[in-house]
Amino acid sequence: MNDRPYQVLGDGVPRMLGRENLFRRLLGHLLKDTPDHVCVVGPTLFGKSVLLNHLGSHFKNQDDHYLTSVYWDLRHGTPRTDAEFRRRFVEQVKVALKSVRDDLAEDLDPEDEDPFELLEIVFEEMQSEGLRLLAVLDGFDHVLDSGTITRNFWDRMRLLAQRGSLRLVTGSRGRLRELCKSEDSRTSDFWEIFFDTPLRVGCFEEDDWDGFLQPFASKGVDVDEPARKEMANWTGGIPILAASLAQRLLEDSAVTNLVTKPVVDRVAGAMANEAPESIRQLWDDCPIEVQSLLADLASGEIPVGEVPPDRIRFLDGRGFVGTSRGKLRSACRLMKEFARTRQSNVATLRRLFGDKDRFEANLRGLLELRLEGIRNRVDPTLAGYALKAIRELPEPDHAIVWMRSFSETALDLIWNAELGRDNLLPEAWKATGIEFDEQGQLPVSRGQQCGILRKATGSANSPRVTRFLTKPAFLLVDHLHAVGNFGQHRDGAKISVPTAAAFCLSAIELCEKLANDLPKR
Repeated sequence: MNDRPYQVLGDGVPRMLGRENLFRRLLGHLLKDTPDHVCVVGPTLFGKSVLLNHLGSHFKNQDDHYLTSVYWDLRHGTPRTDAEFRRRFVEQVKVALKSVRDDLAEDLDPEDEDPFELLEIVFEEMQSEGLRLLAVLDGFDHVLDSGTITRNFWDRMRLLAQRGSLRLVTGSRGRLRELCKSEDSRTSDFWEIFFDTPLRVGCFEEDDWDGFLQPFASKGVDVDEPARKEMANWTGGIPILAASLAQRLLEDSAVTNLVTKPVVDRVAGAMANEAPESIRQLWDDCPIEVQSLLADLASGEIPVGEVPPDRIRFLDGRGFVGTSRGKLRSACRLMKEFARTRQSNVATLRRLFGDKDRFEANLRGLLELRLEGIRNRVDPTLAGYALKAIRELPEPDHAIVWMRSFSETALDLIWNAELGRDNLLPEAWKATGIEFDEQGQLPVSRGQQCGILRKATGSANSPRVTRFLTKPAFLLVDHLHAVGNFGQHRDGAKISVPTAAAFCLSAIELCEKLANDLPKR
């Protein structure tokens, strides 16, 4: 037997333990006469990939319902273009079909000019034979995060998925349309093919613990009922915490043939003191307002009426809280103990930035600290102008006046690195559509200089020809050039402290970007 049956983080996908009821519900969608397309949703580290990988393996070999299955983890090597997604999807289907129907696999060529057209032919043939393929697309939100896959692609996926020979199951943090960052792609009807209620993966239910603890039984170790309850209390049923605790219990030298409540308390207490990476990741996945609430709950219960309902749903869905007699309480002792160690950090953030006045009062100090952290690496003149702007923040109109000097200095540094002393534009830059005068001299106008850099850095759908300057640095210098012009010609417009602070932060980031991009002088 595997000496470490409870995998926590690391390479590969852990095997499924427990989740029998959830898996049966998923199969219920897929084994109907007319199966559903299904979205599986849930927070990070709650076992979506474990469930979906198990699903892919379950249908890998031909049965009465599916010829075979594809399990594609989109978190790794995520496709960023329509063409890449088409090619990779056809590759996945071809590999899956090869072991069960080589004749169908041979009809697919991922390098074809339009591989989806070949895929449509194959699925049409499968439909005529009453065959079906299951495609499990895990980490689907990673594709949607990029916002680069077009509506046209999703519309073609919808046409494929309308055939009875293909069924899709996706895994993501939330509903697909809500995660789609492209406004145009969001209008595709592809998102409407899925069953209207996503299958949610959350904490372990009570019935999951028998299957989850099966490795103990395989080793002849019994976990008594009080110990089971205590494991649930310490972990909140959060799968990654339960797995970490279970593995520690299996490895505990004091455990021979019985795990009791005192043993669980001892091992879990030691785990809480170590604050393993899994707890830190769960904490980091929470927004600051949730972290603040968890820190408060570490000191005691809170009336339910004092907490916004959406925040309660967030915490409850992750197994962090429970309710009793109208009070919200911590339901995961490991997270409670970790939150206790973060109370001073959360309190400090509240004290410094908890309301508008404190937020604005402390912005200057925050930006000065950020600039001080990089000053020994960046151009001193550039850093000096940034510091002058930061110190003028209480008078935000005065602060942005410094952006003109800052942006002009930044442009001078860029041109000195790219062109040298003669300021002659390289002939090779003409390929980007940059217009030269007869002498090829750099124009005096800063606006024209930014226009040249826009093309030269590839920011205008042209090839990048700059030797040093990267696109992110150009976007910042172009932005700050516009801010500098605005600072000189405001026409009575008023600037708020946070707006001026945002400009100052952009200036600090440009200082660091140029220090990284340009050669040291």
